[in-house]
Amino acid sequence: MQSQGRLVASFVFLSIFSAGCGKDMASWNSFPVPIYADASITSSSSRLSDFNDAMGFWESRAGKKLFDFKGTWGGQNPPYSGSPDNPTNILGNVIYYQSPWPFGANVAGRTTVFTSDKDIQAAIIMINPGLSYCTADCTNTTNETSSRRDFAHELGHFLGLQHVNDSSNIMNPELQPGGTLSDLSVDQDTLDKVTNP
Repeated sequence: MQSQGRLVASFVFLSIFSAGCGKDMASWNSFPVPIYADASITSSSSRLSDFNDAMGFWESRAGKKLFDFKGTWGGQNPPYSGSPDNPTNILGNVIYYQSPWPFGANVAGRTTVFTSDKDIQAAIIMINPGLSYCTADCTNTTNETSSRRDFAHELGHFLGLQHVNDSSNIMNPELQPGGTLSDLSVDQDTLDKVTNP
């Protein structure tokens, strides 16, 4: 099991994502990967739009369909057994707002990936419901977290990507307030490795 999240502003990241580089990197064995969202995302047109844009961000850079969005998760809530900080089983690939939020108040999201050898078997994305989020491009805000950027970052972990130190990269662990996806980069070589099993 691997976990990694994203912090807001300039707080220090506490978890370590344990996938390595190159051939040692964990990845899905085929695409597109089925994924669901909880009703708090699918029932809000602005959140759903941000989620679709975040999936599109990765698919446009990979040059292929990566996600098979199945709609609203209708299974057990939450979609795991165990505790949110230590799930013992993932019941479905779901992105959802985890309440109560068990991690630091400054942690915007947390992705937990279950692997077998180097194959990702299942993953869940937990989003912090206690933050103030902006939707769409968030170009006129300096104090709200971009849900679009948060979703995209966590989807990067869902795909098997690690944090990077480059502040212009979507996988940087510090989520700056506001902003768009169009001004962010990706490590294309690493993305190609995890999306071409």
